[in-house]
Amino acid sequence: MSTAIVAAAVCTDADTASYFELATRAGRSCLEQAGVSPDRIGLVINAGVFRDFNISEPAVAALIQKRLEVGLEYATGRVPAFSFDLMNGGTGVVHALMAARCFLAPGEVEYAIVVAGDTHPSLERDREDFPYAATGAALLLRSDGAAGGFGPPHTVERMDSVPPSAWVNLEAAGTGGRNAISVSGGFGDPLGAAERVVRECLAEEGIDSGDFATGAAVLLAPAPIPGFRERLAYRLGVPSAAVAGVDPAVGDPYSAAPIHAYVSARSSGLLDEARTVVFLGVDDSSAACLAYRPQPLTTSGTAVEMHANHLGG
Repeated sequence: MSTAIVAAAVCTDADTASYFELATRAGRSCLEQAGVSPDRIGLVINAGVFRDFNISEPAVAALIQKRLEVGLEYATGRVPAFSFDLMNGGTGVVHALMAARCFLAPGEVEYAIVVAGDTHPSLERDREDFPYAATGAALLLRSDGAAGGFGPPHTVERMDSVPPSAWVNLEAAGTGGRNAISVSGGFGDPLGAAERVVRECLAEEGIDSGDFATGAAVLLAPAPIPGFRERLAYRLGVPSAAVAGVDPAVGDPYSAAPIHAYVSARSSGLLDEARTVVFLGVDDSSAACLAYRPQPLTTSGTAVEMHANHLGG
């Protein structure tokens, strides 16, 4: 069985800075758009990194699962819902898609939901010492033989020693450690890493600049540095119009960036004719991408309908 994207949503509501709430709202929007009840979800994966009050236990995925009312009761003969955190910086969503595919392929799990997003642990917005936007995002996936599904992943990581990009300075924070986080960056080359990993993916998938020019292929670009979308398009030699990015008004949604770009592409009509959508995640130390084919690999068959929704502003 292949994996299909059924719905996608992002939430940037200004009335809360809680990642738990923002991700839950995005997840609920996915369920509403697809007309899927929570009891049909068999898997919840959280790819978000920075969370409310630096909570580490229980898993954030379990807390969001509870808010979504997924698998709260066990019933004989029904596969129980499973949830877990899969945190890998800016590439977490790509790796979560890979993991979800493994659960959906056998057909025992009908639907899976991937959530991502970040917030400062103090729940204070627009802090100068925190570079990421407070957002939540979600992708609803299902096992479906009528979709082309996801291709193999392509990854690249720095092989040298990488300094920590985020930590809690307990000595400086004192008793306020739950509300503190230190974030540094700028020590890598996200643009170079992205170019390398995307070229590898396009070569294996047999995609060239002509596919982007005709709208048959779309690249989803995150926003780790200013002008990333345009600069990556130039390096790859593809039309910038075929590269969907993050709304500049949002800022950098970090772990949720691939979903933001997907929703942006859908809203602008880029996905209407696309036969291949390339998901890309990147940060200072790594990059990962994979190709998604919403339609069958052949020209026959029924395409899987995709939905996308944006909450708040």
